[in-house]
Amino acid sequence: MAKEVPVNDEQLPFGTKKEASSGPEPVVMSIGAPLSQIEQKQRPVKSKSSRKSVRREFFLPVSGFVWLFPEEVAVVDHPAFQRLGRIYQLGQAHLVFRGATHKRFEHVLGTLNVVQRMIAAVETNSEKLEEFPQWAPPLSEIEERFVRLGALLHDIGHLAAGHTIEDELQLVSKHDQDRRLDIVLNGEWRNQNGQNLAELINEKYREFVPEELATKGIVASDIVRMLIRKVPRENDAYEKTQGILEKSTSVRLAICHDMIGNTICADLLDYIHRDWYHVGKPRPFDDRLLQYMEIRRGNEYDVSGPQPSDKFVISLGKRPKIRTDAVSHILDLLEWRYSLSETVLFHRTKLAAAAMLDRALFELWGGIDNEDEIVSFFLPLSDEEMVTECRKRAQTVRDDSKTAKEKKEAAAAASRVLEGLERRQLFASLSTRFAGDLPGDVVVGLKEKYADDPKRPKAAARNRNAVLRGLEQDFKLPRGSLAMYCPAGMNRKIAEVQIAVGNEIEQFSRYEQKHDNQLTGGHLDAQLRRFDRLWRVHFFIERTAREQLGERLYLLQQAIDKLALGNLVDDEDGVSVARSIAKLIVQTEGSPWKGYSVSDTALSAKSQSATAPEQYPFGAPGIRAFLYK
Repeated sequence: MAKEVPVNDEQLPFGTKKEASSGPEPVVMSIGAPLSQIEQKQRPVKSKSSRKSVRREFFLPVSGFVWLFPEEVAVVDHPAFQRLGRIYQLGQAHLVFRGATHKRFEHVLGTLNVVQRMIAAVETNSEKLEEFPQWAPPLSEIEERFVRLGALLHDIGHLAAGHTIEDELQLVSKHDQDRRLDIVLNGEWRNQNGQNLAELINEKYREFVPEELATKGIVASDIVRMLIRKVPRENDAYEKTQGILEKSTSVRLAICHDMIGNTICADLLDYIHRDWYHVGKPRPFDDRLLQYMEIRRGNEYDVSGPQPSDKFVISLGKRPKIRTDAVSHILDLLEWRYSLSETVLFHRTKLAAAAMLDRALFELWGGIDNEDEIVSFFLPLSDEEMVTECRKRAQTVRDDSKTAKEKKEAAAAASRVLEGLERRQLFASLSTRFAGDLPGDVVVGLKEKYADDPKRPKAAARNRNAVLRGLEQDFKLPRGSLAMYCPAGMNRKIAEVQIAVGNEIEQFSRYEQKHDNQLTGGHLDAQLRRFDRLWRVHFFIERTAREQLGERLYLLQQAIDKLALGNLVDDEDGVSVARSIAKLIVQTEGSPWKGYSVSDTALSAKSQSATAPEQYPFGAPGIRAFLYK
């Protein structure tokens, strides 16, 4: 899979090793970097076994050849890393875009390739700035090694259907939080030498840990963890380590983190091109923006040497010589990210699959509070295995005679939905409301109820399931025949990239706000509003259930709009709307409620399932609360 490639010796057989020469190390070009970035001087490395002359290469779409140091090859070969080769980069998108079957393994190697190009560009630009007060030193060899390692490991915690399980359902903590990193770095995966991933990193990178950190008990796996983790708002088990790294001059945490995975970073620059390539609509990689990447001194111009406050920026020059091509390139990246969301991530069929998965996994796992149990089940599985193994688990629970009735019903619904996913029998669209279709206060309420409530992380998933169960009971649909998708927000982080205009360093969007849109003439603001308008809430329905609804389909859509979404106008209220729908549903041909009487007041909404609530999350009563024989 990998090969060691000596410079200027392309005839060496694949996989053949070349002994390190005792003579001077040859000049090496970073793969994919412009010729102007060929290194003109050789900096000493600490270990002769880790020279660029014994590097190995992988060949990837988009990236071409990606070279790795021997230590990085050892990390890639570790079982904890190899599992990334079984996890889709774009989740269920391959059900629509058949070429989008690339894995996270490919993406992280591509991210390594991009970050090396960024390292080379920053070093070249450092030489141009050397006489200016805002100059800050380029990355040291130590920083380069850990930035490269961080690029390789920035997605190491991902699992199959990660965004559904982590973001939508919030059944488990996120892939870049410490709880997951503890499992992956220190877990049961062992290489042939019996080492877990953290032990391997500590051994291979021991010599690259600077003395100022080593004397404080910091090891290599601590450094890479700080580079790739999401810092918790409270109860940080690694607060001391974080504080030490934030003050370090040997590894400038902020710079390294921003280069790996923040705004315009190696992560973005790889996936934005790789995802479009595999979707079938490749975008060209323009090196020009790399040439404007710099490391700048913060506000402390009177100090020397590396400083923790040094910043990674995109330099836009100074007035009147603004680098307008760089501004346009940032806007292009923002447009490509928008288009990726509009075309791929929010494709209706793809969202139908995501909503089905959301519904099935909630029915199967929503009542389990043991995060470790859920993670241990999902972490070893590929995306395909995940669907199959969850279906098998659902069937086992359903068929177990000792299982309580409610759990049996939930498991049966999950099994049915997962079978549909396996066979690509996807739900049909039932109702869609975009942000522009709804009043602003309604959108805010919907996001809080169904997408993300920071104070109650799991409440949104419970509310979505409650709405679906309520609608199924009100219209006597089989459990698991409805699904819902409601995102929390749009990814607009590109607009937060740090730019330098003259001596001023500021986030791109904030700079535009402060300076009356001087750089983009309002283009950035308009593009960010487009991102906001991408938000929507979807309801989907099993196709056979949709066909059986007949004339009740319109009433179901009205119930979704008024009762589930709370989109009430003028003098409407949930009680009157529910009663009005009840009066119509008892008169509709083919309705299972035909012949029932309608009460003027809401009665107790008795249902066949304990999980079907008497009220919708916005307070409207169930339609069945007005029906009686």
